Amino acid sequence: MVRNMKNFIKNKYIAYLALSGLYILQFLLNIVSHIQKFDYKRNKKNILIVLTILYAGFIFYLSSQSNLSIPSSMFKIPIMYQLADIFKSLGLVFIIDIAEYSYYHMDKVAHLFLYFGLGILLHLTFRNSENIVLKKYAAIFAVLLGIIYGITDEFHQSFVPGRSSNIHDLLADGIGVTIAQIIFVVLILINLQRKKSKNDRE
Repeated sequence: MVRNMKNFIKNKYIAYLALSGLYILQFLLNIVSHIQKFDYKRNKKNILIVLTILYAGFIFYLSSQSNLSIPSSMFKIPIMYQLADIFKSLGLVFIIDIAEYSYYHMDKVAHLFLYFGLGILLHLTFRNSENIVLKKYAAIFAVLLGIIYGITDEFHQSFVPGRSSNIHDLLADGIGVTIAQIIFVVLILINLQRKKSKNDRE
């Protein structure tokens, strides 16, 4: 009798586990189904807004870290010295100068690349806006908002132990955002030129 009771309880737990597994599987399948049915093109604007906010949040998180540094040892691997010799032999000494500046100012380079990414997301967000002015002047608004966010980021860093606000960091932020807009403008002009050439041929 006791043995039968133990077996019953054991089977009951197995049944609960199996049922829970089925519920989890059903939940995951529902998520997959919603993802497949989701209209990405129709919701492109909202997706870009969310991505931009998340990216800005990631920058805020990095700025909140007291000790955030890139290990310099990664730049001292043998291949780096071999590349330097190749650039010297090709007369491309300016590339070595840029690399040396980057090595001694890695924080500025990090700021530039981070805000380059923010500049891309800001431009795409404004470009896909329903507001005609934001859409038309996406590059200008991206630079303005990127720099404003950079200012608030530097202000935020001044309260983080071990960090400080720096005008040179803000300059790197502005350069990163601006480079992103220059690339977009060049691509837009190239695309317009291609369309014009195509229409002329037709």
